[in-house]
Amino acid sequence: MTFPNRIRVRALASAALLGLVSLPGAAWAQEIFPSKTVKFIVPYPPGASTDSLARAFAQELAKELKGNVIVENKPGGGTTIGALAVKTLPADGHALLFQVDGLYNGKLAAPSVGYEYSDFEILSALAQTPYALVVPASLNIQRLEDLKAHAAKKNGEIDFGVLGMGANQYSILGRSLSKHLGVTPRMIPYKGGVEGVTAVMAGEIDAYFATVGLAHAQKDNPKLKFLALTSDAGKNKFFPSLKSFAELGVKDMVFKSLYGVAIRSNTPAGIKARLEQAVRKVADSEEMKKVRAQISLEDYPGSVESYRAEVQRNLQMYQAAQEQEPRR
Repeated sequence: MTFPNRIRVRALASAALLGLVSLPGAAWAQEIFPSKTVKFIVPYPPGASTDSLARAFAQELAKELKGNVIVENKPGGGTTIGALAVKTLPADGHALLFQVDGLYNGKLAAPSVGYEYSDFEILSALAQTPYALVVPASLNIQRLEDLKAHAAKKNGEIDFGVLGMGANQYSILGRSLSKHLGVTPRMIPYKGGVEGVTAVMAGEIDAYFATVGLAHAQKDNPKLKFLALTSDAGKNKFFPSLKSFAELGVKDMVFKSLYGVAIRSNTPAGIKARLEQAVRKVADSEEMKKVRAQISLEDYPGSVESYRAEVQRNLQMYQAAQEQEPRR
């Protein structure tokens, strides 16, 4: 009497199993993600505020995903080496990229670098930061006019530290300031911000635009002198005593770098949706707000859509600047 019921139970179980197996690949992948360690590729060396931000984010994301998330530093090439590292890994969601402006201007400087803008999709903003102009304290430069006087002793040249070559925020800011001062800029490339600031301390270069996070960590360093910020209107909460270029009468010197999380654009939809939800939740968490404040980085105030639009505006700025770069 019970035998037909057993048959029906087995049939239902088999149907359920078949139904699970026949689910779309995205739904099945979402169910088992992550299936291995997630790598968060950072295109800068260890030690900078960006690295601290990435490591804190990776730790919180691991909790949210209930899996392992590790940071791998891949500096160099104006951040293109890090982008290429993600491009060469499988598009299965287990490789994330710490998105910075270098992802775009590095491509402009080297069109055959090996990736396209369309290879990556931004999932979320992480932070933003203006820059502080820093010079060696040994030069006894107190004002922007003093920097111009120093250049006069060097055939009218100023050596600016930059990350990579081509049109990027460092070269754009350096050229804009040089135009205002009436001097000639020379761009000296470095792999990361820490190296740039170290070069200033050693007197190897005349000036460097450090992120406020990095600058704030060195604000009491007797070997450094900070002159101005690339902030917009209002005081910067991390450097309230330091004026902006705008306050000093220098135009076209308002700039903030944008930091976010990107993924390969051809990642399966289910995995992408799972990651997007987790990444945004972590990025907006109270814990990450505390971390940003501790390392002197600002929260990004807008939506993901406005962040993506701002990244595109920066790209257009870099494209225009690249056309003005000297040909090598």
